[in-house]
Amino acid sequence: MNKIGTEKIISIYWFVILFIVAAAIVYMTASFYGKPYDTRQIEVELLSDKAADCISYAGFLREGVLTQGFNDNFLETCDINFGAEDSYGWTDESEYFLQINFYDFDSYQDASQNSLFEVSAGNQKLKDFCQLKGKSFPICLERRFYTLDKDGEKYIVKINSAVKKIEKNSQ
Repeated sequence: MNKIGTEKIISIYWFVILFIVAAAIVYMTASFYGKPYDTRQIEVELLSDKAADCISYAGFLREGVLTQGFNDNFLETCDINFGAEDSYGWTDESEYFLQINFYDFDSYQDASQNSLFEVSAGNQKLKDFCQLKGKSFPICLERRFYTLDKDGEKYIVKINSAVKKIEKNSQ
């Protein structure tokens, strides 16, 4: 029997299968690594959670939170670092914003009233873009919670946080 022709046909199918498998691997790799992930929503939630854990524990304000010393050393006290990578020439605080307002619980009507105490850090300009939505604007988050101090005084705490990092996360 002459089997030379069948070996040539099998080798053609073998190369077609190898080409299909190689093309599938290249396609999956390109689709996985092709776009950067936008992690700003996760970052802004983590920033807000870190600030809330720093000022309150188990529903009670931590000691010394409502003092000027806490306001002056807020980032160091809460172990928050706004330092970003220098790959885009960012300054240390240009990509993040964090603002914490304390309101009296009994007289709290809305966030437009004056707060009893305010702590803020980072780029204040990011607060102006929080109403805008889209890939070219920072991701913002506002959270509120209720807490007590050691004397039983009740407070509403409002945390506003924003993460810009547009050049890195949403290209």
